[in-house]
Amino acid sequence: MKLNCEEFVKMYHAGDSKKKVLLDIREPSECASGMLKDAINIPMSEFESRFSEIAKDKEIFIYCRSGARAERAETFLIHKGYKLTRFLQPGGYEELKNMI
Repeated sequence: MKLNCEEFVKMYHAGDSKKKVLLDIREPSECASGMLKDAINIPMSEFESRFSEIAKDKEIFIYCRSGARAERAETFLIHKGYKLTRFLQPGGYEELKNMI
């Protein structure tokens, strides 16, 4: 599900945080400038081999730098049977860092 920044933050903060995953799919060099609190990083370059680290019963909130990779990651997860996926577009880490 495509969400703008406000929708992404509102849905992420609603309900039980233990049932949610904040997924940063930026590359390590991009994450060197910072990551959102409680986010896990699985770089897009490693995503196909590491996606199974994410529990299927969690609500997954995906972000990158601008939204393009987040959308690709969500499409991949849906094809692998994940049901509760959300991705940020337009926007990414820079837009979210002061909101989450």
